[in-house]
Amino acid sequence: MVIADVGANPLGKPIYGALLRAGMAQVWAFEPNAEARARLMAEASDAITIRPFAVGDGQAATFYTYPASEMSSLYPLSAKALGFLGHFRRHLGTETPQPIITRRLDDISGLPDLDFLKMDAQGAECAVLSGGQNRLSKAVAVVVEMRFYRLYDGEPALWELDRALRAQGFELHRFLHQKSRMLGHSQRARVKPDLLASQLIDGDAVYIRSLEDRSAWSDEALCHLALLAAGVFGSHDLALLCLDTLAERGQVSRKLAEGYVDLLPAELRA
Repeated sequence: MVIADVGANPLGKPIYGALLRAGMAQVWAFEPNAEARARLMAEASDAITIRPFAVGDGQAATFYTYPASEMSSLYPLSAKALGFLGHFRRHLGTETPQPIITRRLDDISGLPDLDFLKMDAQGAECAVLSGGQNRLSKAVAVVVEMRFYRLYDGEPALWELDRALRAQGFELHRFLHQKSRMLGHSQRARVKPDLLASQLIDGDAVYIRSLEDRSAWSDEALCHLALLAAGVFGSHDLALLCLDTLAERGQVSRKLAEGYVDLLPAELRA
């Protein structure tokens, strides 16, 4: 399947790594930060095409590069927001602004239609979606970092990103993780910050194309969603639903779902 990774800064192992190792994915990775892109290129395989583009809506913008590459964004960090949160303030004033022209997914030469989109674009996610409606028309799923509390001045709100995804036919499926922080207070030294971290910051969310009318889905799309559910999202019930649908169509054995459950960890089986 064809995967686009927008904001492919290699801070950890890619969530689609199992598909890459199995030879089941072709990845297009986009990373405008030069330092992060150099690390990405050093670790890349032949199945990954790397481009230096800041993906967005095709308009002129300012790219704010921070020494901590994961903070780089089309938006500047918000002093007010970070002042309230009490975190990330060390990054304020360390940015280097540079003018750029963003690139629309729909305009990138050679990029095939996408089956799966992964985004960690530090606030540019809505622009990525608006510039990729054609390339995303056949995509079955999106994994996106969603901001619960703003970090950057001017970045779209949570509801705007959710609305943009739903406008292209995607529905919220699950959260892979959520990040929270403890707010600053006078008793910080007397408590365990990890256990008092009540303020949500962000988290990776999985959106899938609506499955309410599975007759509109091709067999190939169902296969791709089953593989993503099993190998990326850990959504075994979703994978089983896809396998059942494929079995009803005569595309796979009716015993395949049974075999899938046999391979699940013991704690997940009745």
